[in-house]
Amino acid sequence: MSHTHGNGRSAAGNHPTDEGSIPSSSTKTTQDGTNSASLSGCESVANRLQPSYSCVVATIDDLLGRDPDTATRAAQEAVPGFVAEMDEIAPAIAAGCNRPVLLHYWMTVDGAAQRLTALPSTDPDIAERAATGYFLLRDNAAELLWTAPTVDGTGVLTALVDRIRFLVGGLPRPPRRGGAGLDRAVLHRVVVTLADIEFERRVDEPLRRVMATLALTSSDVAGMMGVTRQAVDKWLQSGTPTERLDRIGTLAEIADILRHRLREGMPAVVVRRPAEAYGGRSMLEMITDGDHRELLESVRASFDYARVA
Repeated sequence: MSHTHGNGRSAAGNHPTDEGSIPSSSTKTTQDGTNSASLSGCESVANRLQPSYSCVVATIDDLLGRDPDTATRAAQEAVPGFVAEMDEIAPAIAAGCNRPVLLHYWMTVDGAAQRLTALPSTDPDIAERAATGYFLLRDNAAELLWTAPTVDGTGVLTALVDRIRFLVGGLPRPPRRGGAGLDRAVLHRVVVTLADIEFERRVDEPLRRVMATLALTSSDVAGMMGVTRQAVDKWLQSGTPTERLDRIGTLAEIADILRHRLREGMPAVVVRRPAEAYGGRSMLEMITDGDHRELLESVRASFDYARVA
């Protein structure tokens, strides 16, 4: 049986206009009188890279209308958690790494690609190409490591921006010498593993994968997310709404780590077991309380997540 809080608390970042949402008293008002819950969903998408930071006011036109190096600096402001996180991931990959590290890489690149291609544009054609470009970027995450001028956060972001400028704006890709420090045998393993990860995500929607891995019902998910069961059923049919991507994406990463590190059937048991490290709460209760990012860091640490194989 699943154990979730029955306090009806709304998850952090819930949007009051969601179908079936349970109203929350934590909605704040900004200094100019704007309801914080009415802000653009890009802040929620950005949160996949970092627990919280302000949504940068920018357009994708800024990335296309500047020189490549200036565009990369602008992108760093739009996804401020990316470079620091990739500074830890990329060298581990270059040295040879395990699947969880590559999963972390894929999730980080996916979050940055989604955030940057979701930036608004004054040109409808650019906006349409950006939507298509996101899926191409996601399916070619391994290419960024090979084309990056340096194997670190700035190098990978530079390769990502170059790719966006080419796919969305039709701009030539600057002549950069990529693949610095990457062994071809390591790159081959990276490409094969990332292809497997990308395939899983194409055929297995994150929310459904979480529910299957952790043996959750629609009612369980509704309790954790602060919505009705009917709302969750709608997500399963139509996709997770943008403002819920932070929590669902984090939960999916937790479920994936547990699925790859524990024997079959154990993830569903582990997430329901109270632990002293979580203040006597279970993992599911931490998610209900809005502590999903803290839980992810704890799960990574528990499995020596950052250790190079």
